[in-house]
Amino acid sequence: MKLFVRLFAFVALAAGFSFAQLAPEPQMADIQIFKDSTGTPKKMDFSIPLTGVSDPGILFSHFSKKNLLIYYFSPKCPHCQRHFPEMQNLMKEYEASGLTGIAIGLGGGIKKNDIRMFIDQQKAVIPVFQDTDTKFGPEFGTGYIPVVYLVLKDGTFYRYETINEANINHMRATLNELFKK
Repeated sequence: MKLFVRLFAFVALAAGFSFAQLAPEPQMADIQIFKDSTGTPKKMDFSIPLTGVSDPGILFSHFSKKNLLIYYFSPKCPHCQRHFPEMQNLMKEYEASGLTGIAIGLGGGIKKNDIRMFIDQQKAVIPVFQDTDTKFGPEFGTGYIPVVYLVLKDGTFYRYETINEANINHMRATLNELFKK
């Protein structure tokens, strides 16, 4: 009987090793360049008036014609607070390759001091703006936050409506292809 138990344990252990080799590939979302209602790739509008919070003199237009990752958030949103460090780290990881990262806080009822507190609490080192005239959100938003945009030098962009493993895998794959990492 002991031999049977040992043999069963060995077979189970060996089966475990073979199944481990068959682990599924990490999920990757199928995100396409964002298009307008006519099917034409939409371009980021860098003339939208945003207010610099971390640097009052900085303009959104400064970031046109650059590979740019935008984190659109509300300072009071728990999901936004949770995902900001991860997105800022991703921006910093690809910065040497040529990626620039910024964050845009909601306007409409959100006070600039709320965004300043968010910057301090999150130890934000990227430029942070506020959509004070509520122009960015209606033009590019989804109605939900946070949203991440990967803007290419030509102004076309990918819009990630949720921050999950599949979307982050797509962002990384796109950035790796863009910068041939």
